[in-house]
Amino acid sequence: MAAHTLIEVPSGVQCFVGEEARRRREIESRVLGVFEGWAYEEIIPPLFDYADVFSGPALTAKTYSFVSRDGSLLALRPDFTSLIAKIAAGRLADRPAPLRLYYSGEVLRYEPPKAGRQGELYQMGLERLGGDRLRGDAEVLAIAAESLEAAGAGDFVLAVGHVGVFAGLLRDCEVEPTSVESLRERVEAKDEGGVREALERARVPPPVADAVRRLSRLSGGREVLEEASRAFAFSEPARTAVAELQAVAAALAAAGLEPRVSIDLGEVRGLDYYTGLVFRAFARGLGFEVGGGGRYDALLSRFGRPLPAVGFMLGLDRLALLLEKQGRGAARPAAAAETVAGGDLADDLRRARERRSAGARIRLADGR
Repeated sequence: MAAHTLIEVPSGVQCFVGEEARRRREIESRVLGVFEGWAYEEIIPPLFDYADVFSGPALTAKTYSFVSRDGSLLALRPDFTSLIAKIAAGRLADRPAPLRLYYSGEVLRYEPPKAGRQGELYQMGLERLGGDRLRGDAEVLAIAAESLEAAGAGDFVLAVGHVGVFAGLLRDCEVEPTSVESLRERVEAKDEGGVREALERARVPPPVADAVRRLSRLSGGREVLEEASRAFAFSEPARTAVAELQAVAAALAAAGLEPRVSIDLGEVRGLDYYTGLVFRAFARGLGFEVGGGGRYDALLSRFGRPLPAVGFMLGLDRLALLLEKQGRGAARPAAAAETVAGGDLADDLRRARERRSAGARIRLADGR
């Protein structure tokens, strides 16, 4: 084994020491304090589970799987949501809905070496399983905003969309799944030329094509939803999705969160289990989202407990980077350590424990 492989960490993983670690723990503590303040309960799910728990196009290709000694195909968790859905349907099956659960920990995903992305990610998030859908959507968005505020992030916005608008417009069109996915990607990228080409290849009828082309441009304040409601009047499912967004946006505005919310009807991508409202959190100083989430009403049915559900996560790595770039990321300095030295081992250790009992931070020095 080459010497350098013994002291280097693999690509995509990280190591934090001292102030870096303290800064991350401080951010985590602030965010989890918000989760606790909204009466969410902590859950610590397993690091790995059966691989089929994480099935789906968005996760399977990024999952580290392995065969256990009994022949079972297992996988390291690439996300928390699927695991929590399984636990809610199994171990927590007797608990009445809604369940409010939060988590904090690592997920592991395969990323190509040249992608420049981390394979080991630390996530903090929560899931609201069951209960009223609109209230759940509004609650989760309010918690996401408060979490970013508590962490110290400035100039952030929650870009909110609804996958039901895009899906509703195309519902009655005979479009191949691969073409739908290609079109979704172009809408998400705000690539009007690419959207036009994808629509032509898929032979989408003109009225629907015109509506889909508008999605990438429909972003801004709540007035965007009024425009969308008129533009999509021909599509009942799209109009219903817009109405849901209008109700949630109105509630957030009444709660003083309107400056933190941007409507973006081009926000249509996401893991394949999203079914309704979706959002991502952006902030000045970072060219990519710091977190996001959405509604996934069909996922728990896979595990035998159909429940509507919504959740979100913040990436601790990205949040720490954001705060650093905004000049808000310094950790509180550790208290100065008292040095205990001068006597024999027994005497120094006795005095060290006495000082620790009094709450002091101590450093036990080497002997003479």
